[in-house]
This record gives sequence, structure tokens and C-alpha cells, in this order.
Amino acid sequence: MWNHNVDKPKKMIEDYFFGNPTFIAEKILFVKRDTRLAEYKEYLTDIKEFGHVWQGLTGTLRSEKVTIIAIGIGPSLVGDVVYALHRPDAICLYSGTCGGLYEGLEIGDYFIADQAVCGDGYTLYVGHSPLSVVSGDLASLRSLKSLLAAKVDRVDNGITFTTSSVVREVDDDFWKIVDKQCRIIEMAAAAFYAAALATGKRAAAYFWVTDLPTRGKSFFEPLAPEDIRIKQERYNRTVSLDLELLSCL
Repeated sequence: MWNHNVDKPKKMIEDYFFGNPTFIAEKILFVKRDTRLAEYKEYLTDIKEFGHVWQGLTGTLRSEKVTIIAIGIGPSLVGDVVYALHRPDAICLYSGTCGGLYEGLEIGDYFIADQAVCGDGYTLYVGHSPLSVVSGDLASLRSLKSLLAAKVDRVDNGITFTTSSVVREVDDDFWKIVDKQCRIIEMAAAAFYAAALATGKRAAAYFWVTDLPTRGKSFFEPLAPEDIRIKQERYNRTVSLDLELLSCL
């Protein structure tokens, strides 16, 4: 519930970006596209919609209030949404997509980000040096690993590289920046974790692999029919899987 003792600047920011933040629950799912909010709505009851800059909805799932917020794509958007939301101790789950770097990963595999390398830029503004490492909430990550392993066949975890550029991935010198220990590359985790850490939230992020940028299956290259089929299946399952995981965290 809304804390009326929050200082005025924080309240002004939250009101401006979220429209009516009093509806926002203590369990929050962050997704990329507002076009999918209607799909999440089908699983909820007692729905309240909110939004101004960022859109979202709160409803009841298995007798518990949960919130879904569409945040857009890119670390600056991801970080700002989490930072602007005044919900200390909220459980925050990010659901997104990524490129697989580790040779054992294939298209359609799932990945839980334990830590993220700050290759994004946004994290600098919340106290993290470029290419430093920021971690998610250990307890939330532990729960997420157990939950996801029970629901899918192929799941990995470890360190990810958060970038702010997709088009630079086609240049060889880009990959000199990406540490070999990074198992995936994406555009959210470092900003998500850094903003959550700065504002006292408990954050965990998971992804599914849509491309293999260092193995001839980049975001820009055509995929084989089987890869396309797998991607569609993962896309179709995302909404129900997100809510199953969120409800159990």
C-alpha cells in the first residue's frame, strides 16, 4: 500500500510515471511490451489498471495481489522504472529475452541471471563503475532457480553482460569488451539489479534465448524452421510461466 510518509519528490515522480501507484502490489512482474498486458489480464481477477508513462495492471492471482508493469526495451527504461517505483522490500521479477553466448546454450533455453556485468551506462548513475558486476537478490534467485528447474527442461544460470546496443554486436571489436565468463547478453539485468539494490527491492531476472550472436544465429540472421518453432513456443508460454513463477516467489 502507498506510504503517505514518502517525501514529496518521490511521490511526485511515482505519481507522474505510474498515474495511480496506490494500486501497485508488493509482488511485481516487469515485462517488455505493453501489447501483452491483455494476455496477463486473462489470468487475474479484481483487475485495476494504471499508468501514465508506464502502463500496468494489478489483480488477484491465487488469492494474492500481483502487479505487471510494461517497461519497454533498454537499460535506461528498465532502470528508471524500478528506481521510480517506491516499494522497498517489493519482490521484483524481470522476464525477458537474451542472446546465448555459452556454447552449451541453444535457442529456447532459459537462463537465470545471478550477476550482471554493467556494460549498459545506466548503472553508472546508481553507483556502479563501467564493467563492474552487480548481483540480484540471493534468496529470490535461489527460489527462482528451484521453481524454474521444476517447470522447464533446459535452464542455466550465471553471469550475463548487459549492453545498451544491439547493432554494435555485428562488429568484432564489440566482443572484446564482453568477458568470456558471460554466458548470455541482454539489455536489462544490470540496470534492473542496480536500481533495485539502490531502492531496497528484492530482484531476480530470467530470460529465454532468442539468438546466438557469436555462432551464426544472430538477431539479424534468418533462423531454421525448427528454431522458429521453438521461439514461437517459448513466446506463447511466457505469460503463464511468468505468473506461475511470480506467484511462488
